[in-house]
Amino acid sequence: MVHSTDGKNRPVVLDPHVITQRHIEKMLEENEDRIRKMRELPALADRMAEEYQRGLWRSSGGSEYIEDKAIVNARLDDVVGSAEFEILSAQPGGPRDREQLERSLARDTAALERGVAKRTLYRAVARDNTCTAEYVRAMTGRETGKRPEYRTLPSPFERAIIVDQRVAFISNHYLPNAPDHSAWLVTDKAMVAYIAAEFDARWRSADPWHGELRGRVQSVDTVTGVEGVRTTRRQREVVRGLVAGLDQRGIATELGVSVRTVADEINDLKDLFDAKSPAELAYKWSFSSDRLVDDSAPEAGLRASVRPAA
Repeated sequence: MVHSTDGKNRPVVLDPHVITQRHIEKMLEENEDRIRKMRELPALADRMAEEYQRGLWRSSGGSEYIEDKAIVNARLDDVVGSAEFEILSAQPGGPRDREQLERSLARDTAALERGVAKRTLYRAVARDNTCTAEYVRAMTGRETGKRPEYRTLPSPFERAIIVDQRVAFISNHYLPNAPDHSAWLVTDKAMVAYIAAEFDARWRSADPWHGELRGRVQSVDTVTGVEGVRTTRRQREVVRGLVAGLDQRGIATELGVSVRTVADEINDLKDLFDAKSPAELAYKWSFSSDRLVDDSAPEAGLRASVRPAA
């Protein structure tokens, strides 16, 4: 039933068959629209699944993929700027240019002024770069706040920045065709601890550096290769401790041995290198091929390998 349009608004009775047919047609149209939308749902779900999987790649299991260089730097500034006690930085890309060093200067200086400890690992070729050497000399000669530590390693290692043992930035090795400046921000505690342990392993095998430049040609023992190595792993750990400025007690604590054991090893090393003092031992060690031994690999069942000189 409908009402008239003559202004009197009188009810007008319609044929029930006509009304029924109209309702049927309307319901059929609505059903057709629902069926069309239902048929579109699988394709829509496929598109949403692609975005979902892409999101998982970028943020999964405590890891976040960051591709944009500006965002990488901004997140790095934020994390380093909030560091409370430690920053570990592995920089394998060779010497850094002045722009890179100046960019990190204010950030690192602010952290050191807050009392944050900072250790940076470079490739050995950085010792030939005037710009990087000047930066290291300036930072290690600071008169206020913490003094950072620098070491160099001839063998390759992965890029990483670890802050307070709670977050790490690492290079991308997962997504194909990603730009070189892309990075993963890792917050999973177990993974961050593993990355920090890998850094410490490389750090123990590296040589302390205070910004001194070296010559392009460096004399080493004429004996080369594994057969030319004369020291044990323990002796190399001891002499690296000496070069790092530790006393015998400090070396003993770091290695978990007695002070007497360290003293005996130093005496054996002095005889081996024909050195009259620990200082002379450290000097002769710097020209020895034993310094190039990579002790980061497990010792059991493996022979020591010699890192290629940079």
